[in-house]
Amino acid sequence: MQTHKTRGSLGWEPDDSMSETARLETERDFWKGLFEQVVEELPEPTFVVNDEGYLTHINERTFEAYGLDETDVGKRGIDAFGTEGKDEILAETIARTDEVIREDHYRRVPAADGHLWNRSMGLPLHAPDGTVVGALELTTITTDIVEKNQQMAAAQEQLSEEVSHATERAMTSADEVADSVNAAQEIANEQAEAMEEVSGEVGSLSATVEEIAASADEINKQSTEAQRLAEESRKNGEVAAEAMDRVADGGEHVAERTHELAEHIEEIGDIIEVINDIADQTNILALNANIEAARAGDAGAGFAVVADEVKSLANEVQQESERIEEIISETRDDATETVAGIESLTEDVRDGAHRIDTLIENQAEIATTVREAASGMDDIADATDDQAVRTEEVASMVDNAFKQATDVQEQTAAAVDANHTQIEVVAEISESIRDLESAMADLGDT
Repeated sequence: MQTHKTRGSLGWEPDDSMSETARLETERDFWKGLFEQVVEELPEPTFVVNDEGYLTHINERTFEAYGLDETDVGKRGIDAFGTEGKDEILAETIARTDEVIREDHYRRVPAADGHLWNRSMGLPLHAPDGTVVGALELTTITTDIVEKNQQMAAAQEQLSEEVSHATERAMTSADEVADSVNAAQEIANEQAEAMEEVSGEVGSLSATVEEIAASADEINKQSTEAQRLAEESRKNGEVAAEAMDRVADGGEHVAERTHELAEHIEEIGDIIEVINDIADQTNILALNANIEAARAGDAGAGFAVVADEVKSLANEVQQESERIEEIISETRDDATETVAGIESLTEDVRDGAHRIDTLIENQAEIATTVREAASGMDDIADATDDQAVRTEEVASMVDNAFKQATDVQEQTAAAVDANHTQIEVVAEISESIRDLESAMADLGDT
């Protein structure tokens, strides 16, 4: 067996005066005492067996822990400890196999107050020549740990059973919820389809409303145009009325001028009568002069008288002619003014006629606009009727959607009840978890 030596000593030095035998005996006793001290002073239950498995040393902690006494020294280890399910203790196994062993499992051993659990480790003991002479075993009492583990395992098993039962209930409840949800989903799908159809109808309704709005806008424009044309017609009527007034005024003025012209013409007639008389007298005088000239021959006394009279008449005719010229000049001026008045009147009449024509055209446009407005109102009426029909269809769809919503509500109520069950199950699981936590806390306190 390989040993490790270090410099120095444990405080014992042999006496040079001692014989070899005495020195060896003294050294043996020293190490024996030291070994026994180590075994006795170890804080854990410790004991030693020889190569045949019989107990040679047992410390006080072993006596206390396992309820042994001095009478057990010299017994086989298995007979003294009585480890359940084993035919030898660990020290016996070590002495038999010559191996250092640290157990990774627990052993159940009878004790004075029932039984206890331990986990051991040990090493073989060798003679100077390497022969196995026994084994030392040190045991750690693990009763508290094992019992805590057992409590934990029991708690876990109980929790597993409760969780399993709760899970089964939760699964059943979840299946019910799933069925309710599936039913609600089917109804929701039907509602979605219905809502989609409603959306289409609403779209059509919206289009109809837009059409109505467009027609209303067009009517508004047409009304505005009709108002504009009516206003223009009113203004043209006013202008036409003013033109007609001017025509009336011009007619009066022409009448006055014409009356004056008639008076002048009458004067000309009177003058013409005078001229006619003068002409008659001149003719008579000329005739008389001719007669006298014929009678007198060369004697021209009578002719001279006639000649003077003719001269006088000629002067008078001259004067009247001048007067006639003046009257004619005035008459010419009056005629010129009358012509100008008539031309102006004609122009005003033509302008009035044109404006009246424009007024008539505007009135015709107004009539057309009014007809178009009436047609637009008809379109609005038709669109309104169509909107009413679609509104009834939407109302019917909404009624169906309401019924389906009622079904969804019932399905939802069933789902709520199932969820309540799940909540109770979860509460039970939570209670089990709290119990487990309490058990774990107890394990931690012990």
